Amino acid sequence: MIYGILLTAAVLLCFLIVALAIILWAVPVTITGRAELLQDVPTLIVVFCADWGALTLRTRLLEEADEGIDIMLFGRRIRSIPLENGTLPPEEETPADEEEPAGEPEEKKTSPDIIGIADAVLSHMPGLIRQVAIDHLRASLRFGLGDAALTGEVFGLLMAIRGMLMATGGKVSLAARAEFDEQVIEGDVEGAIRIAHPLALVLPVVRIIRHPAVWKEVRSR
Repeated sequence: MIYGILLTAAVLLCFLIVALAIILWAVPVTITGRAELLQDVPTLIVVFCADWGALTLRTRLLEEADEGIDIMLFGRRIRSIPLENGTLPPEEETPADEEEPAGEPEEKKTSPDIIGIADAVLSHMPGLIRQVAIDHLRASLRFGLGDAALTGEVFGLLMAIRGMLMATGGKVSLAARAEFDEQVIEGDVEGAIRIAHPLALVLPVVRIIRHPAVWKEVRSR
């Protein structure tokens, strides 16, 4: 009796796993959206809509107190996830006459390995691109990293990427401007893409996360 119940449960579990794998492989995901990073505020604004069969994720940015992500099934909202304000809080200034309490010096945070992270992403980019059909994707960026040498390296990398994107016939475009005398990052990206087989993205994404430069940033969060 118990053996029969366990066997039935195992068969049902295998069936659910196979069905989920088939759905992840056969049902494409369509994503449209726009993201904008404003340096002056600073604020990150992200608006997107992701459709996966009968399931839809959609941002809602009506009012500051009403921002959120709607989860919809067959066109009906089943859950709403509120979002926090993306504006970064202003830095608090310490009065000059107020002495900081003595103690151990704070550990200086190391800057992210941008070149290493870019290498991790670019090395697996062919596997990701094969599964993505781009309707259009346009990005513009103005940046300065506070270090002229590092800014120049990143700008050269972006120009190399821009050259590769010319093979898309204008579907994908990248505009970048480097600022060597100031520290700033701002820009925007908008477009629409279609992921043919979502399951095929799992292995490249896992390999990117396991890259030492990326994994170091993940562990530091």
